Amino acid sequence: MYERTKEIVDAVLKFEERSSETRKIVNAKFLENEIELHYIFRKSLDGFLILVMENLFGKYDDASEKFLYQLNLTISYIRTHFVINNLILDGDLIEAYTLIRKQFEKYTRINELDNKPIEKLRGKTPNLINLFGEAGKEIYPELSEVAHFGHPRVSEFLSVETKDGKKGPSMFPTYKESAIICYDRSAYVALYFSAWLIDFVQENNSKYDRKKDIETFLILEKMALDCNIIRVKE
Repeated sequence: MYERTKEIVDAVLKFEERSSETRKIVNAKFLENEIELHYIFRKSLDGFLILVMENLFGKYDDASEKFLYQLNLTISYIRTHFVINNLILDGDLIEAYTLIRKQFEKYTRINELDNKPIEKLRGKTPNLINLFGEAGKEIYPELSEVAHFGHPRVSEFLSVETKDGKKGPSMFPTYKESAIICYDRSAYVALYFSAWLIDFVQENNSKYDRKKDIETFLILEKMALDCNIIRVKE
């Protein structure tokens, strides 16, 4: 039994070591293929979310149930945002897409709380219809297909080609050009969320001055257009 236990422990340690090594390679490849403007946008969006959210940190003695619900959704959204970033950079695209789908749903619920009594939302699935317009109707089904492994083409995210030309699934991630597209899906939702977050902070912090953050958001929006994260129909 001892020998079998040692064999099992050795296997997992080797797996963890190789997994860590391959993710470092994928991460470096992502950065190598990312254009400078996209990198600047990505880091700026991350910092922007942190700085805006800092205006809501503190104690709330007489907080309403609705406010606490939205606040916790907000914190969860931002925490998940950074988890998604790491997954994308490490090449775990299926997992990233699945969490981006949850971000869509989370942001939808946040908006529903602005317009409906909390009693009408308990236990119900967020309704995404029309919230994101035509782009949302295109992106959400794509995210759902990946999250549910609804088509064999999702397997491409797991595939790797060996030196002898053979192709098949791998336990370890490899760099995919579609990683940038995956990030762009996440950023698309995050921009919607950022605009809402500014309003939410202003509503719940009387000392908050939104002017600087609005200016920053408009810069981020312009960068997103230039990077094709946001696409405008001609």
